[in-house]
Amino acid sequence: SAHEKIITSINGKKPKVVKVKALIAGGGIGGSALFRYLAEEGQKPVLINYGRGASWRNIAGGRPNFSLPELSDIANQNLEIFKELQKVKNIDYRSINYVTFAHDNTMYKALEESMKWSDAEMIKPVDFRNKISPYFNMKLDTYQAALITKNCWQATPGRVVDLIRQIGINKGGVVQEDCKLLDIKKEGNKYIAIVQKHNKEFIEYHSEIFINALGSKADEFAQKLGIETGIYPVKHQAFITRRLPMLGIKGIPLPMVIDRRKYKGFSAVYGQQLVETGQIIGCASPAIEPLETGKNQKINSKDFLEIVSEVFVNWLPELSSVGFQAVWAGYYIEPKMIIDPEQGLFVGLRGQGFMLGQYLAKLYVNKLMGKPVPDYFNRLRLGGDGLLEKAFK
Repeated sequence: SAHEKIITSINGKKPKVVKVKALIAGGGIGGSALFRYLAEEGQKPVLINYGRGASWRNIAGGRPNFSLPELSDIANQNLEIFKELQKVKNIDYRSINYVTFAHDNTMYKALEESMKWSDAEMIKPVDFRNKISPYFNMKLDTYQAALITKNCWQATPGRVVDLIRQIGINKGGVVQEDCKLLDIKKEGNKYIAIVQKHNKEFIEYHSEIFINALGSKADEFAQKLGIETGIYPVKHQAFITRRLPMLGIKGIPLPMVIDRRKYKGFSAVYGQQLVETGQIIGCASPAIEPLETGKNQKINSKDFLEIVSEVFVNWLPELSSVGFQAVWAGYYIEPKMIIDPEQGLFVGLRGQGFMLGQYLAKLYVNKLMGKPVPDYFNRLRLGGDGLLEKAFK
C-alpha cells in the first residue's frame, strides 16, 4: 500500500524534531525490557507507550516446561531475571509449581519427554490430594496422571513492568507514556517516527535504532516499513475470583493447574492462586483461533465462563459457590515469534511475554551490540521457524 501522508502540522507549524539513539514503540514487558537493556548499554533509549496491553493483564505465571529445550532454556534464564528483580524491589515474586494433567496417551508422552530437561515429577491420580490440593475431587476420572514441574514462578505483572522501566530510566532512558505512534518510515539508515504526546503535541523522532514491540498493533506499523510479518491478534479471556483461603497442600496457594483437553471450543484451561490475595486467576485458550481473531475484547463469551467454571469446580468442588470478581480479555499475537534486530521486530510472543520476554530482550540487545547470542536466536528471525511450541502452548 502507498505510504499515507500523515498530516501533523497545525497552522503550518512543523512538528519538533528530536534525535535519539534508540526508539522503542510499545511498552509491554517486551518493550520495557528492551528499554532497560538498551539503557544499560548507554543507548539512552526513548520508550513510547500508549494504553495498557496484555502485559498488564496476564495471569502472572511462568514455567520452564516446554516441549522444545530451547524454549525451556529461555524460560529458565528469564526466571533468573525475575529472581534478580525481586532483590532490587518487591515484585511479589514467588517460586511455584505447575501441574499439567495428562488426559490421554499423547499428552502423557509429551509430558514424559519434557521431563528430560525440566525438574519434574509424574504423579498418579491417587496422589492428587496430597501433592496438588487437599480439596481435589477424588471422584474425577478424567486424567491418567499429572506432571508437577518445579522452578515455575508468579509475580505481579504491573510491578515487574514498572521496575524494569525504572531501571532503564535510572540508566538514562526516557519513557513517554500515553504517547501514540502515528507513522514510521525509513530514510537510508535513519528511522523517522511521528508521535503524538500526552499533551497532544506532535514530535518527529529521528533514530538509528527502531524497535517495533507493539503487540496487537505491530503488523500495521511493520507494513508501513514494507515488512510482511504474517502475525495476527487472537482474543484470550481471563478471570479472577474473590479472595479465598489457600487451597494448595500445607496451606500454600493452589499451584498453576492446567487441563489441555480440546473441549467445547477451548484447547486449555488453567489458573493459579495469587499469594498476595488468595484470589484464583486463570484463563482458557480458544481451540479454533481464527474465530477469535480480532474480536472485540469487551465481550466475554458465555462459553468461556461456563467452561472455566466447569473445569475448576470439577477439580475443586468447594469452588462451586465462588463467584468471579472480574473477567477480561487480552490479545495473544500469533502464529510465531519474530525477534529480529535487523528488521527492528520484537513481536509474536503468543501470550508468553511474561515467561520469555525479558531474556529475549536481553538477547536482542546483545545481538544489536555485537555480543554473542545462542545459535537458536537466529531461528527467531523473520522467515525463521520461530521455535514453535506445539504440545504445551
